[in-house]
Amino acid sequence: MQQKDRRVKRGWMNLKVLDIIEESPDTKTYFLVDADEGGRQFDYLAGQYLTFRFDHIKPKPIVRSYTLSSSPNQQDAIALTVKTVDKGVISHYFYEQVKKGTILRARGPMGKFIYDSNKDQKDLVMVAGGSGVTPFVSIMREYAHQLGAEDSPRTLSLLVSHRTAKDILCAKELEEIKEIPGIHIQTCLTREETTGPNHWSGRISPAKLEQFLENK
Repeated sequence: MQQKDRRVKRGWMNLKVLDIIEESPDTKTYFLVDADEGGRQFDYLAGQYLTFRFDHIKPKPIVRSYTLSSSPNQQDAIALTVKTVDKGVISHYFYEQVKKGTILRARGPMGKFIYDSNKDQKDLVMVAGGSGVTPFVSIMREYAHQLGAEDSPRTLSLLVSHRTAKDILCAKELEEIKEIPGIHIQTCLTREETTGPNHWSGRISPAKLEQFLENK
C-alpha cells in the first residue's frame, strides 16, 4: 500500500470499550473508541498493532501488543481480537475483567506487517494459525471490495488452521468475504474430523499448502 497522508500518531491514549462480541469459547473482539476525543483518534494500516499498558494488575506495569482486527475503512471504531491463553495474565484480564465502558491505555499504531503494493505481489497468499489470523482479517476487510484497484491486491488467498469449527474467528464475515470473486479461504481443523469442502482435517502441511495453491 502506498503511504497516504496520515495524522501523526500519538503517545499513550485512553481508549474506551464500546462493545464486545464473543468469537469463540475463549476469544472475544473488543471495539474501542477514543475516550478523550469521542472518535477514532488515529489512522492506521491494515495489519498494524497497538501496544497496551496495564499499571494496576501487577506491582510493575505490564505491556502487551495486539494486532487490530478491524480495517481502516471501518470508521466507527477500531477492534482487536484477543484469545485467552494458558497462564496468560493479560488475555485472562481481557476475557474476565474488561467490560463495556472499560478504559484501556494504548499507543500506536505500529508495525510493518502490511500489504505494500510497491513491494508485494498482486496475488497475496496468507497462512495463519489460530489468533495469528487477525492481521490477515484486517487486510481482507480492507481490500475485499476493491480487488484489482490501484494499490490493492488482485487476489486474496487465506489458508488458516483452527482446532475446531467453534474456534474459527470472525467466521460469519469470512464466509461472506469468500464469496467475492478473487478471494479463496480454506480452513484446516486440527481436532475435528471433516470430509466436506469447507474444512480440511489436520494441521497445515506442505501437501495441504500445495493443494491450496493449486485450487485457488
